Amino acid sequence: MAKNTVQGAEKRAFTKMFMNICNWNNYWERWNDMLWMFAIGISNSIDYRYLKEREETYRHIAGKYSEAEMTKFAELFNAMVAEFERQPFQDFLGSIYMELEMGSDTHGQFFTPYNICFMCAQMSIEEDIIREQIQKHGWISVHDCASGAGALLIAGAQRLYDLGINYQQNALFVAQDLDSTVAMMCYIQLSLLGCAGYVRIGDTLSDPVVHDLLFGDGEARTWYTPMYFSSTWTGRLLCRKLDRMNGLKPKEAPAKRPEEKTKRREESKDDGRAIQLSLF
Repeated sequence: MAKNTVQGAEKRAFTKMFMNICNWNNYWERWNDMLWMFAIGISNSIDYRYLKEREETYRHIAGKYSEAEMTKFAELFNAMVAEFERQPFQDFLGSIYMELEMGSDTHGQFFTPYNICFMCAQMSIEEDIIREQIQKHGWISVHDCASGAGALLIAGAQRLYDLGINYQQNALFVAQDLDSTVAMMCYIQLSLLGCAGYVRIGDTLSDPVVHDLLFGDGEARTWYTPMYFSSTWTGRLLCRKLDRMNGLKPKEAPAKRPEEKTKRREESKDDGRAIQLSLF
């Protein structure tokens, strides 16, 4: 494990607090435990569908630590929240995870630096097209099928913010990753940023997201952010359900000319234009 390599005063302070729990031992296990406790705490505050089983997981993890250690975990959560309040648009957890060399070399796990992610978001999210789609459909979806800790999606939110678009009300963020540890990082960071959407744990190649993006699959492996349950998004869900009951299909955009259709990428079932931000 690389020591004293974390850049930035806030990240170094967070890392020092974390290492005080680890005593430089079992750091990966304790990092993973920390993430699951943070994620469960966020999820169970608003999403009650899997509250019981997630609470049991939380208690099982918490049972491994002393009262003093649990207090330190709470201090870490508070420090992380304070850092996102100071600087919302960043890959806070992902950058620490990689700088401390906790990524999986076996699976070729490498998180793209945030500045590169933001450059990609700037190139992918074109202002005129986005505004047109939001005007037509009310919202768009931003999708990363290999999300890691969510840097690309966070960069997408920043791009919308810079354009003066309310990403919390006008964009649905959909993430998927095979690694449950990094998926939890993504879920935590999207939640703290106030992004509406969900993070799905699973193999994108063998089990991609093909359902109605607005609903998600509703399974226990899919974690919905608190903003997803806001009045804006629950209202959209209700309207979609009523349309289904009445046998109506989601409102379609005006028909394209044949030459334009050939240029249009195939999208998931979605009212809004799906923006793919994955890097390969």
